[in-house]
Amino acid sequence: MRMYAPSGAGDVHLVCFDRQHRVALICPGGPDAGHPWMLPAVRRGKSELYRRAARRLACAMAPAGAIRLGAVTGRIRAAAPGTTPQRGGRRIFTSHVASPGALRGVGVPLVWLPYAQVADLAEGLEVVDLGLFLEGYVDGWIPDGWITLQ
Repeated sequence: MRMYAPSGAGDVHLVCFDRQHRVALICPGGPDAGHPWMLPAVRRGKSELYRRAARRLACAMAPAGAIRLGAVTGRIRAAAPGTTPQRGGRRIFTSHVASPGALRGVGVPLVWLPYAQVADLAEGLEVVDLGLFLEGYVDGWIPDGWITLQ
């Protein structure tokens, strides 16, 4: 299984919050090599549900039960330049970890950043609404369920 998709190319991204509302970002190639920080991501298997892929990613990052999925999911529609967004796309799942130490075994450089800094530093998603999505989730003004991001 390839846990971390290169350059944000995963179908499923995980925003993993700790108790202080910091978010885990990874750097698959290492920051010294000039690679960007990004959200953990994974490609879905053929016919695999997005939520199942998110659970698979969470299980690959930490021991069973250490990460629980949140109640809000961001949908990023697939769209070719100059066309209308179509069915499919990518998903950003919110999640929570009991302690930052639970992610020690991810096998790549990891940093915990305040959620307000994530939109500026996480690369590869190309989601304009990422900062508002994170703020709304933490502040509680985004309702549980699905939300479409631009």
